[in-house]
Parts: sequence; C-alpha cells; structure tokens
Amino acid sequence: MDEKAEKIALFRYGLIAPLVVEPLPRGELTRRAEEIAARQYDTPDSPRRAVSVDTLLDGAQRYRQGGFAALAPKPRQDRGQSRAITPQLAGLMERLKRENPHRTGTTLLRELALSQAPPLAASTLYRFLQQRGLTARELLRKPGHKKFEAEFSNQIWQSDLLYGPYLQRPGGGKRQAFLCAILDDASRLIPHAQFYAHQGLEALLDCWQQAVASRGLPTRLYVDNGKIFRSSQLARIAASLGILIVHSRPYQPEGRGKIERFFRSLRQQFLDNLDRKLSLSLEELNQRLRAWIEVYHRTEHDGIGTTPLLRWQRDIQRIRQLPPSADLRRLFFHRLHRLVRGDSTFRLDTAFYEAPAIG
Repeated sequence: MDEKAEKIALFRYGLIAPLVVEPLPRGELTRRAEEIAARQYDTPDSPRRAVSVDTLLDGAQRYRQGGFAALAPKPRQDRGQSRAITPQLAGLMERLKRENPHRTGTTLLRELALSQAPPLAASTLYRFLQQRGLTARELLRKPGHKKFEAEFSNQIWQSDLLYGPYLQRPGGGKRQAFLCAILDDASRLIPHAQFYAHQGLEALLDCWQQAVASRGLPTRLYVDNGKIFRSSQLARIAASLGILIVHSRPYQPEGRGKIERFFRSLRQQFLDNLDRKLSLSLEELNQRLRAWIEVYHRTEHDGIGTTPLLRWQRDIQRIRQLPPSADLRRLFFHRLHRLVRGDSTFRLDTAFYEAPAIG
C-alpha cells in the first residue's frame, strides 16, 4: 500500500470505525451510519465533502471481510461522476444557512438565483441541508453534555501525559521524567503506566503496546488533541487492531476527568511522598510506581464501589484479545519512507543500512 492509498484508507477507517469496533444490531448500525453521513468531511484527494449511508455500510462490510487493507482504493476505480452541487455552491449554501438558520428553502433558492448560481432543484437543496446537518433545528440546538461512562471494561481507555519529578541523569545533572498512563474508563484499572525520559510518540507507543500485551484490546481510545495523539503512526496501529481513536473537543475535555483524577491521586499519594533527598534513576522510579499501582488496583475505589482489579475482572469474558497468530511487536513497528541510493543503501537517522537487492 503506497502512501496515498494508506492516507485514503485511514480516512475511510476513521469514518467507519464507530460501525466496526463492536457488534451492533442492524437498527443501531444504520442509525450510526446516518449520523456519520449527516456531517461533512475534507476527503483526501477529492472535492467530495459528503458520504452516503450505503457507502459507509459497504466500507464497514469490506473492513470486516478484509481488514484495513480492504479500505485502500483499488486501481482504476475512480469514475469521476459529475455532481449537481459543486464545492463552491455547497460552500455558498452553507454560509448563507449558517448566517441565518431561519432562512427557508424558498428564500435560499431565491438568494442563490440572485448570486447567479446554477439552477438547483428544491429537493436537491433540502437533501443537502439534511445531510450536512444544516436544518434550523440542528443549527439552533444547544450542545448538551452527556456523562461519559463506559459500561464494560476495555470498552473505553483514556490516555494522557503527566510531568513527573526530576531525576539523576546517567552522565550527571538532572532531567525531568514524564508519565504516560492508560486508564480503563469502566473499572479505573491502569492497563499500563510508566515514566519516560521524553514525552514523544515513542513513549506513547511503548506504553500502549505494553497495555495491549497486558490487558487486551480496547474498543475506543479517548485522548486529547495533542500532536502525538493525532500522528499517522498511531492511527495506522489503531486501524490494524480495530480500535477507534476519539479526540476530546478543544477546551471541552468532558470524559477525561477520570484520568485527571487518577493523576491527582498519584501526585498526592505517590509523587508527594517521594524522598527528595534520594537521587532516583528512571528504572528505580518505575519500580516504585509499579508497586504503588499494585496497591491501587486492590484498593476500593469510591467511584465504582469495589477495587479496580475486581471490577475489570468482572468483564473478563468480554475482553478482546489479539489473535494468537498476531505479532504485536511488528504491529508497533515505525514506518518511515527512505530513498534507496544507487549503491543499495539508505540512511536512517545518522547511520547507513544496506537494502535488499530488488529483482
């Protein structure tokens, strides 16, 4: 799969993920597909901004049968159909409707005619407004805040980073440690948490890989909008494992309160009690963290009325595991594009490697 095909496949998976990450009855499947189809999207390498329910259901079926690779575009499948609504006309209609949600369809058609836009049937206009969520009812609806609560263990994992203490650097001096943690929403269990010497993507992927190896696969991973949480590498791994990544809205972090409360408890009960006179290494700090988490897992949690470990084990039969044939380590490999030189070598970071001969 080339880079362009992978980009399109990742976009398609992002659309259908809510339809495939868990078994759904037919009615709920169609309802979710209709919700997805009602929005507009920036489609890679295409002017299209809308997607139909049938397309979503077809994509979900192809993913179930062939996995992530089945979402990649096939050669010579673009038939270039003409559309009644051009991107320019769609943008104009959306702007007019958002400026005044009370504008009726008749008024919109009149204003489009005055702007010398191409003639448009009333049925086409109404269908467009419905699909884009541009009806007066949708535009005037006040956003609600529903409680974010998973019903079962491994249904939702939350992940975030926390600035940790300063530690002794091996070559002398001090360096700050960063905690990467993953929390199960329903049970408050910690699938994995670890301090790292950096806060980049490599730390997140290592933490996530160990969490999956230890506690199985989640259905959803709920994170904020940080750069590492929107990396193509993370999206590719999630698509391969059948996991839906959900990003909290900017400045509206509903749902991540549980991991923030966990961080508060960890700081009060663990970090604040570290002897500041001791010069701990990163490994020593993580050894103490693992011991503290073992106690945390076996301590009754006020929010669930039992211990995180017992609550997580209650749903053990529902936990989705990797197939025995799956190579977890290979799934988390980094994928980078490098140009092979004339002498069959390529450069990675500061070192040169020999590439296998082709043909």
